[in-house]
Amino acid sequence: MLPDLIRLDVTAGSGKTDVIGYLADVVASAGRARTAEGLASDALAREATAPTGIPGGIAIPHCRSPHVLTASLGFARLSEPVDFGAADSQPADLVFMIAAPDGADDLHLQLLAKLARGLMRSDFTDALRSAATAEEVSRIVTEQVQPELLDDAETPSPARPPHPPASPEASPSRTAAAR
Repeated sequence: MLPDLIRLDVTAGSGKTDVIGYLADVVASAGRARTAEGLASDALAREATAPTGIPGGIAIPHCRSPHVLTASLGFARLSEPVDFGAADSQPADLVFMIAAPDGADDLHLQLLAKLARGLMRSDFTDALRSAATAEEVSRIVTEQVQPELLDDAETPSPARPPHPPASPEASPSRTAAAR
C-alpha cells in the first residue's frame, strides 16, 4: 500500500457519499484514476447494491471502474466516523477504498479477502487506529495483504517488477552446478 494513498485523522464529510468522493479524489490525485468523479460514481453505484460497512467501525467501498488506471488501495482514518451500513450499526472510522480497472482479473477480490481477514483481528485494527504516520499504516497493511513485499530488499515492489528467472542455459553458474 502506498503512503500517498493514506490519509490520517481527516474529516471527509458527514456521509458515505462524501467519504467515497474524498477517497476517489485521493486515488485520482495520485494519478491512479482518470477522474475522481468517475471513480466515485462507480464506487457509489457498487455501494448502492450492498453496503460495505463491516462490524467494528470499518468500511471497504470497492469497485471496478473504467476510470481506474492502476489497481489501488486508498485509506482514510476518519476523525468523525460515518455510517456505511454495518450490521452492528457502528459508524466507520477506518475506510479502505479498493479501486480496480474495468476488466481487471480478480486480484482486487483476493485483496479484499485478505484485508477483511485482517480487519477481523483487533491487533490489526488497533494498530491502524494508533499508527502515527502514513508510512506506518502502509507497513501494517502491506504485512497483512502482501507480506512478500516486506521479506527482503530483493523482493520486487509494484514499481519495480520482477525479472524473469534466467533459463538454465543462460546461467553459467547453473550450467556448472548441473554438471
